[in-house]
Amino acid sequence: MRSFALFAVAGMLMPACLRAVPLDPDERRIFVNDGDTLVLQDLGDEYYSVTRTEDGYLVVTGSNGVLYYADESGEPSVFKAKSEKDRTGLERSFLGALDREKAFEAHRRKFMEELPDSDGDIRAYAPGAPSVLPEPHHSIGELRFPIILVAGEADGKKNLDSAELYARLNQEGYTENSYLGSVRDYFIDQSSGAFKPLFDIFMVAVSDSFENYIGKEYKLMSGAVVSMLEKYPSFNPSLYDSDGDGEIDAFGVMYAGDRYYSKKTSGKHLGGFQTTLDVNKATVDAGNGTIFNTCFIIDQGPSHVVQVIHEFSHTMGIKDHYCVRFTACTANYSDSAYQAPGAHAWDVMATGVYNGGYRKPPNYSAFERNFMGWLDYAVLEEDSLVKALPPLGTNNFAYYVNVNENEWYVFENRQQVKWDSGLPNHGMLVWHIDYNAGSWRLDVLNDNAAHQRVDVVEAGTLRVNTQTAGYMSQGGGPRQADDPFPGSQNVTELSPVLAWDSSQVLAGLFNIVEPDTNVCFALAPDIAVNECVFVMPSSSSALPESSSSLELSSSSMQSSSSSATSSSEQQSSSSVKSSSSAAPSSSSAPTSSSSTTLVHGGAASVPGFRVLVDGNMLLVDAPEAGVKTLRIFDMQGHALVSTKFAGKALHLNLGILARGTPLVVRLESGQGRAGHFRILPIDPAK
Repeated sequence: MRSFALFAVAGMLMPACLRAVPLDPDERRIFVNDGDTLVLQDLGDEYYSVTRTEDGYLVVTGSNGVLYYADESGEPSVFKAKSEKDRTGLERSFLGALDREKAFEAHRRKFMEELPDSDGDIRAYAPGAPSVLPEPHHSIGELRFPIILVAGEADGKKNLDSAELYARLNQEGYTENSYLGSVRDYFIDQSSGAFKPLFDIFMVAVSDSFENYIGKEYKLMSGAVVSMLEKYPSFNPSLYDSDGDGEIDAFGVMYAGDRYYSKKTSGKHLGGFQTTLDVNKATVDAGNGTIFNTCFIIDQGPSHVVQVIHEFSHTMGIKDHYCVRFTACTANYSDSAYQAPGAHAWDVMATGVYNGGYRKPPNYSAFERNFMGWLDYAVLEEDSLVKALPPLGTNNFAYYVNVNENEWYVFENRQQVKWDSGLPNHGMLVWHIDYNAGSWRLDVLNDNAAHQRVDVVEAGTLRVNTQTAGYMSQGGGPRQADDPFPGSQNVTELSPVLAWDSSQVLAGLFNIVEPDTNVCFALAPDIAVNECVFVMPSSSSALPESSSSLELSSSSMQSSSSSATSSSEQQSSSSVKSSSSAAPSSSSAPTSSSSTTLVHGGAASVPGFRVLVDGNMLLVDAPEAGVKTLRIFDMQGHALVSTKFAGKALHLNLGILARGTPLVVRLESGQGRAGHFRILPIDPAK
């Protein structure tokens, strides 16, 4: 248990431009309240926070600075807050008759700005918000970002050791103190190497107490920049403006010590959010026509690494995925049709920042990776009956089903490995994304329990009844163990898959299995999933002008087989495909017929197409417009690969399919013409 002074907390309203990190409800603080010792818990974030006793009673500050139990109007009662063992009979009677939910709701209404709940009104509150999902910022390349450490001379707060902090932010494979890697490691892993940030450290100090900056954090941030420029006159702003737009891409301010709480006001604390200085007209000239603007401010306490990950993600454009502002955030959902909203422990942009005692921030979801430009979705199409999902953390693969330009589903496989080792469980997560301009602009994506916009579709029936129950214990607690499919309740079906307007998106996902680290499912209820194998082919590329060809044979075959595999649309950019086996009720395998050498075209081929093998690479030249389909079978008729491609060429690695026997290829044009070819055995060593 961490022990430090607490002065009373009350609600706190912050401007809409701030993106905050939720407070950790596992954290307890000891406070001596007019001679009585209390253990208190903080809930909320920089938008709004409350403090309660360990057994759940809201406490507020009286005019004398003493903490009292809140009454049902959210105001101080006549009873001073005490630990449970020290309460008198009269105090126990008062608390026994108190409607705690009314007290929390009245307090929230007193201190929170009420925002409208309808999409139209939210848009009115967010003028200028883009009608479609906006673009990310500084998310690609080897980029540098300044981090300013600020010591507090008046408060006796010293900065952390700069070498140790630099290692936590930047060192490759950093595993000291039970960390899974540095901040740089985290983003390299999430982006598959596309984004490699480097955080440069600068150290300054302020003479004023941190107390004087609470609610005026922009003064601390801009002042830290001014001090840094004075102390480091060789600072080169061009190193930190990757797009040349005249603004430092992003910077961070980390003040010394744990989260600093006010000693004069009702428990407000310093920082813990991302913002821009221009909202307070406090940008700072960095030199050479460049300014400091986009920034975040956090403490140097024990959660500073995950706070950097969360707040820095905000600077790139990602929003909060926990409940931020509405009544939903403090409500109890025990008697509701819905559970407490938020992505909870599944998301580093929600309360997953606290997984594993601040040491196991979960992987970015496929939605977040796609937003950043680090993942291309594989379109989930119903042309093959069984799909396979490999672990997202190691394969960067997810399926996608579109509803419209602002609504879609994402299917991903999360396994409890490395960054995801603190998750509540493993399996397929189903995300329902519904972009709304106003909700995005105001950072309130998951505040409406009845219509979350970055929503985890829970597989099972367990419920997170309060916001804090979603992350009170390591890994998010047992109530989220049933969220993935099959999950703790072995849920093997999601049917039907519906849009928010109740129209059907998919008939369903059926016979969901997780035999090992892969997850497979069928797209029809009568299809059994007998194997769960994922195959990752190469991306498409132009066919070389010259290539050593292997003998191919045409063969006749039926369009059905004893198994079906996954497929996804192959775009011009790199994507991956999966393969798995299923058993339909009836099938017939392809059979071999007389063979002829394929040079270019041929009686059994699609006119104008060219199919060659170079080593273990299958090369398809398909200049015809439209979507083409390529399927590969073994000689027993088992479907191994099914993929679509819309470009003019496909380049597929066959080495993983090497079985010592020939393979049969079926190539179909968009006009329904088809050719069947037999490929001689492939040497996997090539």
